[in-house]
Amino acid sequence: MTRKLDELFHLSKELDPLRQQVMMLRTLQKQIDQLLDEEFRESVFVANLREGTLYLHTASALAAAKLRHRLPSLLAELRTGVCISEIKLKVRPTIVPTSGLAAPRPPRVRTLGPRARSAITELCARLPADAPLRMALTRLLARAPTDSRQGQKNDALECEEAQIDQGNAQRQP
Repeated sequence: MTRKLDELFHLSKELDPLRQQVMMLRTLQKQIDQLLDEEFRESVFVANLREGTLYLHTASALAAAKLRHRLPSLLAELRTGVCISEIKLKVRPTIVPTSGLAAPRPPRVRTLGPRARSAITELCARLPADAPLRMALTRLLARAPTDSRQGQKNDALECEEAQIDQGNAQRQP
């Protein structure tokens, strides 16, 4: 059974100060989002409010530099609801893009080792000249680069594929 975070905070008196702090920070984030231009809304985050100092994190140094010019007016507009004496900025670049998706891996280059090339060549020799499989394999041999590493694997997926291929080769008569 899942519960909302707000319900869990109400279950314990010890968590009440934390709940109040979270609610205040959430309110400040909404106010800042309303006060800032569109370009800052995705890159400025409320980090903390401690002893009258509001700590903001920005996703880039460029956003921090631009925002520094707006700090006096932002401070004046935020003082209406909460006692804030100063605002401090810290650059915290995001590692993962804001969309939540990891950066795409570069495409893996598939290579053919000498054993694979000779096996495909032998298979092509046994197939009829006009067979679609022979034409496809001939194109594969022409396009695929040669693997000069002989036995070294790029990543875990290639290693796993090699183990499957070895298992299949051992089972064949």
